[in-house]
Amino acid sequence: MRFKRGKPPYLRKRDKAVYMRLDVLIALAPLVAFSCIYYGMRPLYVMLHGIISAMLFDGIGNLFLRRPPGWADGTAAVTGGIIAAVMSPAAPYWMPIAAAAFAIFAIKIPFGGAGRNIFNPAAGGLAFITLCFDGRMFTYPAPNTPIGDITQIVTGESLGSLLRSGAATSFKPADLLIGDFPGPIGTVAIAILLACAVYLLFRRSISVFTLLPFLAVCTGYAVLFPRVGTGWENSVMLELCSGYLLFAGIFIVTDPVTSPKFWLGRIFYGAAGGILVMLMRTAGRFEEGCCFAILILNTFAPAFDRLSWKAIYRTRTYWQRLKGVRK
Repeated sequence: MRFKRGKPPYLRKRDKAVYMRLDVLIALAPLVAFSCIYYGMRPLYVMLHGIISAMLFDGIGNLFLRRPPGWADGTAAVTGGIIAAVMSPAAPYWMPIAAAAFAIFAIKIPFGGAGRNIFNPAAGGLAFITLCFDGRMFTYPAPNTPIGDITQIVTGESLGSLLRSGAATSFKPADLLIGDFPGPIGTVAIAILLACAVYLLFRRSISVFTLLPFLAVCTGYAVLFPRVGTGWENSVMLELCSGYLLFAGIFIVTDPVTSPKFWLGRIFYGAAGGILVMLMRTAGRFEEGCCFAILILNTFAPAFDRLSWKAIYRTRTYWQRLKGVRK
């Protein structure tokens, strides 16, 4: 397979990195629109603050380093959009701005910019804001309560907090599919999230070799170590729908820059990500620790690639020798 050397990440000739990022922004749009139905226009404003501030910070960073502005490549917009999608609908506008600033200035720019960063910038920004403002990060308004003054919102208890406390949950599968429960802006509409995953897979903007092992391991962990006493089916359903696990699996874990490039490495990477995410959820300090698990996972992406190449090479060498002996 021939490779085209162009803008990072280096993809196959028929793929365009800019189109992949545009696909991600397109997939985020219905999630934000759905949140606006429940909470009014505030989720859209939070999203715009995240995207615009990330693009502005990226431009400032490139200007300081005397590089051409990178607005057109879409990486900063995707980073800001993913950060905002994981925010609470009642988050103050400065929160996505602060997270975007950390993502660009501490995670993306120091490692060389688009296509060269070791860690996922959005995960870094979310980790920063979670550590500093976890109280605001995990405070969610109840559905069907349009947000005016954020100091007077009616809060609701999220699935993640209920699972963490071991309390019984009364949410039905239909409620989970249509997002009728408290949670982040872009993560509660499970039916729309699944449709976004199908769209991104069809467009080949994310890898099935990363996404499916990640979800399979998370599912298996929920079956083996349930946090609810109402059967493994409810455990799986509640774990996958709570927090931003499913969203992270679709939009962050599958990032083509920070994930392995080889298909076998992606399988190992996705499976390891599922284990880390579930461990962070059950034993971590916060209600949702996906961002920390992904940052740890990013450091092992090159190792997964190397091990996969060695495994394939040794397997091929073994079979070649075996065929030679038989002849």
